[in-house]
Amino acid sequence: MRILFSGLIFFALSIQALCAQTNFKSGALTAAVISSNSQQTLHFYRDILGLKDAGGFTIDVAFAERLGLSAGVPFEVTVLKFTDSPDSSQLKIVSFKEEEDLNVEEVKTSIQEQLGLQYLTLQVYSLDPIITRLKKEGILPEAETPIDLGNGSFLILLKDPDGVFVEVIGSLTL
Repeated sequence: MRILFSGLIFFALSIQALCAQTNFKSGALTAAVISSNSQQTLHFYRDILGLKDAGGFTIDVAFAERLGLSAGVPFEVTVLKFTDSPDSSQLKIVSFKEEEDLNVEEVKTSIQEQLGLQYLTLQVYSLDPIITRLKKEGILPEAETPIDLGNGSFLILLKDPDGVFVEVIGSLTL
C-alpha cells in the first residue's frame, strides 16, 4: 500500500513538473491578418478553410492611439478559432473602415522579399473537405501541391485574398 501511495505521489509531482516547464498557455498563439477586403478574407478563412467565428471587437480612435498599432486609426477585429474549445488558438482578421484607401505595398510573390510574418501553417486532420471547398470555389493551390510529406501527411499551399501564404497539412484520401 505504501508503494502504491508513493507511486501516486511521484506521478502527481511528475505531472506538475511537466506542466511547469513552460509559461505558455494552451492555445498560446493568436495571429492577426490585416485585410484589404474583410468579406473576401473572412470567406477564405471561414468558409474555405473552416475556421469558426469567435466574436470580435472594435478599436476606437482613443484606444488605437494608446495601443500604438495603427497610428491612431480605428479598426475592426473579427476573431476566428480553429476548434470549438475555449483553449483554441485564434486568428484575428483586422479591417479598416476605408479598406480601399489602405496604403499597402504590392503583394510579394515569395517569402524572402519581405521581413516579418510571411505565412501560416495550419495542421488539420484531413485536407479532403478543404480541397472540396477549394474546387467548388475554383481556387487552385499554389505550386505543385498537394505534396506527400510521408507518414500519411500532405501539404497544400494556398494564398489568402491579400497574398498571405497558408500551408495546410493533413491526411488526404481524395
